[in-house]
Amino acid sequence: MSLSFRSVLPSSSPITVMATLPRCANPLCPRPPTLWQRWWARHEGTWLEENWYCSPDCFQDGVGLHLESAGAFKLRRTPKPSRLPLGLVLLSQGEIAAEQLRQALEIQRSAGTGKIGQWLVKMGAVSEQQVIKALAAQQGCPVFALREPQPLPAAIHWPAPLIETYRAVPVFFNPPQSNLYVGFLEEVDHSFLCSVEQMLHCRTQPCIVPSFVYRLNMEWQASTVATETVVIYQRQSSFEMAQTIGNYAQQVRAERCAIAFCKDNLWIRLQRSGGFHVDFLFRLPAGGSQFGSH
Repeated sequence: MSLSFRSVLPSSSPITVMATLPRCANPLCPRPPTLWQRWWARHEGTWLEENWYCSPDCFQDGVGLHLESAGAFKLRRTPKPSRLPLGLVLLSQGEIAAEQLRQALEIQRSAGTGKIGQWLVKMGAVSEQQVIKALAAQQGCPVFALREPQPLPAAIHWPAPLIETYRAVPVFFNPPQSNLYVGFLEEVDHSFLCSVEQMLHCRTQPCIVPSFVYRLNMEWQASTVATETVVIYQRQSSFEMAQTIGNYAQQVRAERCAIAFCKDNLWIRLQRSGGFHVDFLFRLPAGGSQFGSH
């Protein structure tokens, strides 16, 4: 018994079918973009952000082009907002006296290291809790001090090297509003929040966390979240990174790929239905976004 083309298509108009079937985003795709080809390939290929690529070769080309075009965006880092120094915040709140601030600044200058809040705590001028409240006031966000780590979906996490780089951990997720609260140990990094939103498709809310909350959430993630992270320390060109990602995507049968820049790292996530994902961290070449083609 033979099947006609019409018999395997859904019972809708040809115009509707054409509008819903993906079209390969590679302008040099060797496959003809016919309705037949797009129908049979609709469950194949890989999505890169909003673009669909019909084959491993087209996907690899798409990743390379994405890295080259996105490199210029990386140079436009989110500028740090102008904030009142933490010592002056504590002074304005009446937590310390001007003489205590002067002494702490002298100690910091002599040591050549350490945060002013740390020196004030060591001097006994303030408690760690007072410093945390001042940090939150300085950066315009709340304090998150819940002692018990909250269970989060495995996908709502980022690789441990990024936790250490930004000193930031996921602390609470509200699925109905898709709001993710990101706890920073010290300074809120808004460029990282943008990267998290891009990768995890959620809205982020920053907060300041005490050191014990930060540590507990790090330990909880390390012990309970079974995710895979591949860290590649050898610097690669965009062409080499695209080859690596293309090969892994084919091996794990990835259906989606997301890419974000995080300081000197490139964060890439490959996803498959059923909740599977694997993260990659690449060290960016010297000179920032100037990858080079080969």
